[in-house]
Amino acid sequence: MTEKIHPSSLPLPVPAQSQSTRKISKQPRIFLGILFLLATIVNFGPTLRTFKSPLETSLDYDQFENDDWQDKFNPDDLKKWSQCPKQPKPLHPNSTWELTDEERQKVIDVYSQAVQIPTESFDDNGEPNEDPRWAPFFDFQKWLKDTFPLAHEKAKIEYINTLGIIATFEGTDPSLKPLLLMSHYDVVPAPSDTFDRWTYPPFSGHNDGKYIWGRGASDDKPLLVAQWEAITNLYENGFDPRRTIIFSHGNDEEEVFARRGQGHIAPFLEERYGKDGLLMVIDEGSGTLDDFYGAPFAIPGMGEKGYMDIVISVGTAGGHSSVPPVHSGIGIMSQILTALEDNPFPTKLTPASPFLTSLQCALAHSPSLPKSYSKLLKTEGPLSYPKLAKTLSEESLSRKAMVGTTTAVDVINGGVKVNALPELVISKINFRIDFTESIKSTQDHVNKLASAIAAKNDLQFYGFKNMSKEDLGGKYVSIDLLGLPLEPAPRTPAEGGVWDLFAGTIKAVIPGPNGEERIVTPYHSTGNTDCKMYYNLTKNVYRFMGSSASSGFNAHTVDEKFAIEGYLQIIKWIHAIIQNSDSYTGEE
Repeated sequence: MTEKIHPSSLPLPVPAQSQSTRKISKQPRIFLGILFLLATIVNFGPTLRTFKSPLETSLDYDQFENDDWQDKFNPDDLKKWSQCPKQPKPLHPNSTWELTDEERQKVIDVYSQAVQIPTESFDDNGEPNEDPRWAPFFDFQKWLKDTFPLAHEKAKIEYINTLGIIATFEGTDPSLKPLLLMSHYDVVPAPSDTFDRWTYPPFSGHNDGKYIWGRGASDDKPLLVAQWEAITNLYENGFDPRRTIIFSHGNDEEEVFARRGQGHIAPFLEERYGKDGLLMVIDEGSGTLDDFYGAPFAIPGMGEKGYMDIVISVGTAGGHSSVPPVHSGIGIMSQILTALEDNPFPTKLTPASPFLTSLQCALAHSPSLPKSYSKLLKTEGPLSYPKLAKTLSEESLSRKAMVGTTTAVDVINGGVKVNALPELVISKINFRIDFTESIKSTQDHVNKLASAIAAKNDLQFYGFKNMSKEDLGGKYVSIDLLGLPLEPAPRTPAEGGVWDLFAGTIKAVIPGPNGEERIVTPYHSTGNTDCKMYYNLTKNVYRFMGSSASSGFNAHTVDEKFAIEGYLQIIKWIHAIIQNSDSYTGEE
């Protein structure tokens, strides 16, 4: 619709002056000025009422510090975490599966088939039996049953909340805590407008002899299929487990809130087995490195940063864009977002972070650790390594993300028309919370910055008050949680029988080049996995694929692929950890 403005609301043109022009009386000018002012107030009153002179000085923010972080931890734990853990002896399984050429081709073909089923999950998925986008998940369930009939015959299969899958292989000794192996069969969507950029179609499962290509080829179908291949081979060779083995497959790990898959499975299992009812949980995660500063390492994730999504809303009076305020709602939101990005959480490296432990292991075992690292590891600490954290943060964005809470501004929406000031502007922001921080300290940091911007612009501030927009009035800054936040994960122990079982199996079946000892160290990634649902069920949570960390490429983007040799290594790893867990007689 074309904008219409009454002529009375516009200023009248002033005729050009000349020497011959008669002197005009001031009274009509004054009268016209009063009319214009009144018309402007009627038409654009809301805008004028929000006018505010710019401040002469910018806001001064103190650097955020959480000085009481040590109170969260046992001092003895911090001392242990600041040292490389004792390395157990290699623990060899009773049998190994040396695949024949025929078996090798068969398992590769099965893996390719799994990638061909487009199990895409979306953030706005509806219920499983209502949203047609879930249809491929039912196809996958059928494919899994048809492809692994012996394992399905041996297992008790349960579908939790329709699409979550539990396969329970009952052991002969119910007094033993079960081993739980996780994976997910959903994948991030492959948008159709990117198909022409893929070397091979995203759901082709193309095998070029070195890689399997396609969405999910790296994240996370190789792990899921390897689990079923390994258990099938064991049963084919007479395996009769003492310890119950559970496969747990989520269907919404790639959704932002991920609560309908493992969010239902984990409570179901907790009700069945009780708190601390599992021996160990192994999920997707990192893998092995043949050159971690000159030495072969395995870097299982044994900690996980916290997670929090928020929505910031800026409400203003809006109005006509021909008479704008100093800062529109978009401008005010920009101030808030700039404040968050310009005042990040401090970089920090402490024993609470598994990354520090991995560096201590490198100091003890890696011949090529940079001298600057070695010096700082020896001279800083034992509770804080600020210079080392700063050095690491300056190396790359991925390293920077390892040494502190991250802030990612991901979504912003506001305004509907170029000649109308926005009345509501929203932004969505993601935080990955450092081990020394908490949900509360992260919220406090956001509140401090955003409330100052709100005050500067004469807006009411509501930080995490969970109020309806109808109760806020027209001029406000509000911050609300989006979904459920997550505290940083409890640290997985790097000592005791289960650690010896886990790390010893890695050393036995995934040695370094030429049989060199592989050092196993706690580590953490920058992301989160579905194992966040299982912290009540065991303290022994490992995020480890069992393949080289360089096996996967382009997860979540164009040309995702995974090395075939890496996939075969996962099968070997799963095959071994099932057997060794079954033989384990240590502390439960």
